[in-house]
Amino acid sequence: MGILDKIRGNPFEKLKKDDLTAEHIRLEREEKLKIAEVEKLSKQKKDLFDKGFDATEGERRSLARKIQQIDQKVKLDNIHLKKISDQIRVVDNMIFIHENKRMLENKGLMPKLARMDKSKLDEFLAGVNLKDHMMTDNFGVILTTMETEYGLQGEVEDDTEASKLMDLWSTSDIAEADEVYTKWDKEKVAKDREEELL
Repeated sequence: MGILDKIRGNPFEKLKKDDLTAEHIRLEREEKLKIAEVEKLSKQKKDLFDKGFDATEGERRSLARKIQQIDQKVKLDNIHLKKISDQIRVVDNMIFIHENKRMLENKGLMPKLARMDKSKLDEFLAGVNLKDHMMTDNFGVILTTMETEYGLQGEVEDDTEASKLMDLWSTSDIAEADEVYTKWDKEKVAKDREEELL
């Protein structure tokens, strides 16, 4: 259950920054525990895989079944991790809204956000990085995305930073991880500095 599900009425009036910060901390703790669980399962899977080399055929069947069961648990845990990640993004966006309410009202976004159905608002806040769009003065994309949530047009634009990371992970080799990370981190620091100067 997301934080918006717990609130009746307009969440922007009822949620305090302290509540949002506490929820963010709780979600991050839950995420760390789930990641540790996935890592533990992955280690168990590798251990079972290694045992298969010295096992009899019957033992190998048993090991294969156990590996498949672990795979299913990992898939479920990854689904849960995705939900936690989405909720962290919702909370981060809610904190941003709370801190920038006046600016959002001046831009005409606050009334639209306040009118959105909670389930649609939850989906919208999980799928967009408001801070990035606001810092780049990209209000049109936010409005288009909001219209999309109402089913009027287009597709939700992915968070560019998350998309870039996903691309890096899928196209880079782990042997290059340090080099790729250093390059990505330097680019991000330079971009953040540029945005601060605007």
